[in-house]
Amino acid sequence: MSVREFKAKLEYTPALCAAVYLVIWLCLTMLIWLFTAKLFVVYLLFALGFTLVYPIITCWTCFRFTRLFGIRWYVPVIMLAACVAEYVLLEDLHAVVPNYILLTVLCLLFSTGIGSVFTIAPAAKVKDQKNKKEQNYKKILDD
Repeated sequence: MSVREFKAKLEYTPALCAAVYLVIWLCLTMLIWLFTAKLFVVYLLFALGFTLVYPIITCWTCFRFTRLFGIRWYVPVIMLAACVAEYVLLEDLHAVVPNYILLTVLCLLFSTGIGSVFTIAPAAKVKDQKNKKEQNYKKILDD
């Protein structure tokens, strides 16, 4: 499967797209935690990572998915469940970021709301494609 086919498949299957976005989001979150809490143990980097970079990544992920497919219940629920699991399993998150779960909830609500404003409904996508096909057709009698 080529990259172009995979991208086209992502645009029309919400479950696959959600899985890809959630894996990317989780990997980036784990990288932030790994670099700021384990490799470079600097309080300022940890605080900046989880109060500046993490909300941007969370908002972008949820906004992008919501803009493509509309509001789906499973993306915010899975993101929140992963956030709670990280908070419980990683003791470093208790020390600096006590409102980690609240921060995630606010980011999810904000980005889902903004994304729903800019959403492109699947029916509108199909109509736009049909209109593009019809625009290419030119009547002979119009000349």
